[in-house]
Amino acid sequence: MKRLESLFNTLSNWFGIVALACLLFLMFGTTLDVVVRGLTGRPISGVFEMAELSMVLLVFMGLGWTKRDNAHIRVTILLEKMPHKLRRVFESVAWGTAALLLLLLAIPSSMDAVHSFAIREFRWGYIEFPIWWAKIALALGLWFAFLQMALQCLQTAVTGELPDIDDGVSPGKALH
Repeated sequence: MKRLESLFNTLSNWFGIVALACLLFLMFGTTLDVVVRGLTGRPISGVFEMAELSMVLLVFMGLGWTKRDNAHIRVTILLEKMPHKLRRVFESVAWGTAALLLLLLAIPSSMDAVHSFAIREFRWGYIEFPIWWAKIALALGLWFAFLQMALQCLQTAVTGELPDIDDGVSPGKALH
């Protein structure tokens, strides 16, 4: 189980680096585009299109870090009061449900990514901009999130190991 967690942490870091690159592009690319547009009256070709894709990739590539750091939004008022065995059941069902919903998103997203790659899909804007690669990245992010949630479900159900409940007051415990 430790090897699997180590693999997931490594993948999470790689996806997180992609998410950070997208965030950096959104900050600096958009700022540069605004400055150039203000000075010349013309935008930098492709910045708008890349910004659209960067927003999507920022979210879906960053899911791994969010799960790993237990930073997703949770309502835990009832969980805090439950006995360990009952909480274990509820946590397992919740993680399983999250995994199932991500799977329901990952399957059609993957089919769309395959189709998009096959036709080398692009989007018209200021320039002809390829989007097939972003659809593949989005599908990978969904599959990775599904696997993380499924692993957490199994880990909770089998070992009884429960994720920490963040009290909202303690300083963050980011792993990266």
